[in-house]
Amino acid sequence: MAYNKLVKREMPIKLARKAMLSGIVIRGYAKNKNFLSDAMVKKLREHSKIHTIRHIRSMVGKMEKGMTFSQAHQATMKKYGK
Repeated sequence: MAYNKLVKREMPIKLARKAMLSGIVIRGYAKNKNFLSDAMVKKLREHSKIHTIRHIRSMVGKMEKGMTFSQAHQATMKKYGK
């Protein structure tokens, strides 16, 4: 009787990193295109590596209505998650 050997598959050394959204795309999510400052866009670009597009869109909308970055993030996490 022949037994199949279990072959250990090699895992990739480094997983592919999710790409950041561009500043133009992030600014496009805002109704008022001049609302987001360059610093806000930079912070949201870094944030987009970890979170989904739906998450970022929701945050931009909440920040437009007067929430801070942290408040918008908390509210979005409750509603949509990651």
